[in-house]
Amino acid sequence: MVDVPHERDVERDRRDDPVEHRETVELADAIRGLIDATRLSVAPAGALVEARRLVVAARGLLDPYRVEGTPAQASIDGAGIGLGAPLTGEPADYFPYSPIVGPRNPVAPPIRLWANHKRVHGEMALGAAYAGPPGLVHGGVIALVFDELLGACAIVNEAPGFTGTLTVRYLRGTPVLRPVTMEAWVDRIEGRKTFVTGELYAGDHVTATATGIFIAAAHQASKP
Repeated sequence: MVDVPHERDVERDRRDDPVEHRETVELADAIRGLIDATRLSVAPAGALVEARRLVVAARGLLDPYRVEGTPAQASIDGAGIGLGAPLTGEPADYFPYSPIVGPRNPVAPPIRLWANHKRVHGEMALGAAYAGPPGLVHGGVIALVFDELLGACAIVNEAPGFTGTLTVRYLRGTPVLRPVTMEAWVDRIEGRKTFVTGELYAGDHVTATATGIFIAAAHQASKP
């Protein structure tokens, strides 16, 4: 039995501890596995009751350490970097709590994005939890992926902003349980607006395309 204190006593700098970061990432990954197993399970009632008991017990271990604040994809409580900060590395590095690429967020699917010569590339193989039509990724999930892909591309081109519009064209089904790749690039920048285009690929076939306009906040546009 694990003894858990009833009062939260977590220092801010502990969140950057490499051991705790690794354990948080591994816990989030284990929860993704649990989601997948739950989605595919036809277990008998007894097994489901026991699984639920264990999940409730696990939550009991974590609840005393909840952090109150304004949630953000860049930090656990809204503190830290903003859209105007210089961002380097992979999007998962500066958005660790992103619902799309965040390694610390258990609802984030296993998607990896990286930058190369001002373009952003990515890869994913989504499981059953993200399925819509038989064998295919749900269209809303594809839009979610494009929002992150195109937004990250705006960031690496030093033109970050909030999503103004996102237009998705579905050319054919995007498969689940199979590798899917993606790419995005900036078409142009006009004042506060950054125009970005992206594509998803299943093998040699383009399954969906998207265009987005990302709008810099007023305080960003006023910076020299």
